[in-house]
Parts: sequence; C-alpha cells; structure tokens
Amino acid sequence: MKILQKYLISEITKTSIAVLAIFLVILTANTMLRLIEETSVGNFPTYLLFPLIMIKITQYSIYLIPISLFLGVILSFGRFYSGNEMAVINSSGISAYDISGIIAKVVFPAALIVALFSLYITPSATQYRYKIEHKLSSEERIEEINPGRFTSSQSGSATFFVENINNNTLEKIFFSSSGGRAEAIENSSTARYIKDKDNRRYILLRDGVISEIIPPDYTTTRKTSYREHGVQLGQAIPEFINTKYDAISTLTLLSIGDRESNAELQSRLLLPIATVLLGFIAFPVSYSSPRKGRYAKVFLGSLIYFSYLIMMSIVEKLYLLGTTPPIFGMWWLHFLMLILILYVYANDMKTIPNRT
Repeated sequence: MKILQKYLISEITKTSIAVLAIFLVILTANTMLRLIEETSVGNFPTYLLFPLIMIKITQYSIYLIPISLFLGVILSFGRFYSGNEMAVINSSGISAYDISGIIAKVVFPAALIVALFSLYITPSATQYRYKIEHKLSSEERIEEINPGRFTSSQSGSATFFVENINNNTLEKIFFSSSGGRAEAIENSSTARYIKDKDNRRYILLRDGVISEIIPPDYTTTRKTSYREHGVQLGQAIPEFINTKYDAISTLTLLSIGDRESNAELQSRLLLPIATVLLGFIAFPVSYSSPRKGRYAKVFLGSLIYFSYLIMMSIVEKLYLLGTTPPIFGMWWLHFLMLILILYVYANDMKTIPNRT
C-alpha cells in the first residue's frame, strides 16, 4: 500500500514538474526574445534583461503552477488508464477515496507554494517592475551606445552618435540637444564616461566645438571651442509612489478596505483555493479508454482550466462594478466549483477505479 502510494505521488509530482518546466521554458524564451528586441532599440539597458525575465516568471507562476498540477494529474492517470494500470491499482485495494487522499498530498503543498507567490512574492516583484518602469520613464538616458548608430535620450531631446569605441574611449562624437532658447550641436574628437561625488553620470567630451542655433530666425550661429565639456546623462528622478493595487503588499490591502483592495485581496486568496479545486477535479476528468492514450483528455483539461480562469476574471469584474453583493464577493464561483466536484465524486467514485 505504502509503496503504491509513493509511486502514485511520485508519478503525479514528476509529471506536474515536467509540465511546469515546459511552460517556464516557453515563457522564458518568449519573454527573452521580446526583451532583446526592446533592448536593441534602446528602450532599456541590457543589465535589466535578467531581472525583467525573473519578474515575468514570478508574475506568471501563480497561473502556471495550477495548470501544471492540473495537467500533471490528468496525464498521470491518463497513462494509468491507457496502460491498464488502474486495474492493478484497483485490485491492490486502493479505493477512489484513497486516490483522492493521495492527490491531496500533492495538491495542498502546491497550493501553499501558490499562496506564497500570490500573497507575498508576486506583489513584491510587481512593485519592483513598476519601480523600474518609473525610473526608465523619468530619467534622461543615453546608454548602450553602439558605434555607427544614432542613439536618442529617453525624452528625445538629445541625440548621440559615435564613430568608434576604443578601450572605453569614444572617438569622433556628434551630440545634439534641444531645449531652452537654443539648439546645440557638438562635435568632439574623444569622450569618456565619468561620475561625480553624487554618483551622477556624465560624458566628458574633449577637443570639440559647440555650434548654437539661436531663434527666432535660426540663421545666427554661435560657435564655441572647448578643451573639455561635460554632458549630464541623468536628471533627478522623482520619488516612486505606487498607486496600483496589484503591487501593494497583502498586509496593506487588509488595512485599506475599499472595493478595489478587497477584490485584489480576494484574488490572491482564491488562487491557492483554485489550485486545490483544479487538482481534485482533474482525477475524474482524466479517465480515458486504453485505446485513446494518455493525452486524450489534455484538450478537455485545458478547456476546463481556461474556462475557469476566464470565469474568475469575469467574477472579479462583476464585483468591481458593484453587481455582486459584498457578502458574496468573489467566493461564490469557487463554492459552485466545490459543489460540482462533490457531485462528481459522489456519483462517480464507485465506478472510476473500475474503468479499464
């Protein structure tokens, strides 16, 4: 009994982890390709590539873990049915109730992991992402300069071109900026990056000429030669103030108490519960005849999962619009799901183990 129990737990766990790994590889590859494209056009520096990928994985883990567990149970028992192993399991004295207990030993730890992500890790990662976006949208950046290419600052007020980079020294530089009462065009022979005592970044241009085009007629040009001239690459960044509920900590949400914060709080709490419900409904869904194989119910399982996910989103929108009474909140969908599971188990528990 114990050996068979360990075998079932091992198969469900290994299959679920394998499914999760596949989803993570697909998510990581897709995110990396998109971010590399964004980096190539200068939307953000390359050193943020890995943090942004990790943030994306963290944010999607609360959805990938439940579907991986759900499909893991379906695929595991689908293989047992297709290989006639369920007949052996049934003959060993393991009832359907024993199988549901075995599933619980996998489902509840998975739900705890989802709860950890949903309540703590994901909100922190989301807030970090918003901080990065705030910084990138607020600062003036001329970074990741590539020889032979024009690079613009974040606001578009400055353009930089360098012909060559040799040992961290920029050679044959063109720099134009607009703002104030004049437009300036600079040409210098060399330049390098420096920082002042306040850690502000500059490009120190050497042996160059500044040409200023002065309005209103834009025909008068004033030229100034210089030996060294510094251009600041960053401005003071305003303090980040988070106003988005998905990035607020769970403890803070508890103290706010309005409808939006309650909706976000319930969403975080209900994801682990949905993980448990999906894990248990996967067992009766997994049945297939040996002729159809272990993958026969993957499409049906995916349809059930995404329908459930869409319904959760609709229920949240209804709650936010005030259509749903506060006493019901967003819990009623999961309560109906629980009733459905109990109904299925009550009617099918005696026949599921005998299906071969």
